[in-house]
Amino acid sequence: MRIAIGLIDSDYQGQVFVSVWNRGQEPFRLEPLERIAQMVIVPVVQVGFNIVDDFDASDRGAGGFGSTGRG
Repeated sequence: MRIAIGLIDSDYQGQVFVSVWNRGQEPFRLEPLERIAQMVIVPVVQVGFNIVDDFDASDRGAGGFGSTGRG
């Protein structure tokens, strides 16, 4: 079984369709009301940015993003 993931825009308001493709050698029958997909609803975070000309000094120093702090 192969799993595909789709992403629907947060402002989309139309119908949601599921594409079904039989990749096997034998015919496959879908019965009415049979479960063929799952949907996960997640929150959408709207963020804002503050544009600055420079950054204040911090304790991180020259280590930068992702630094383990080891030399």
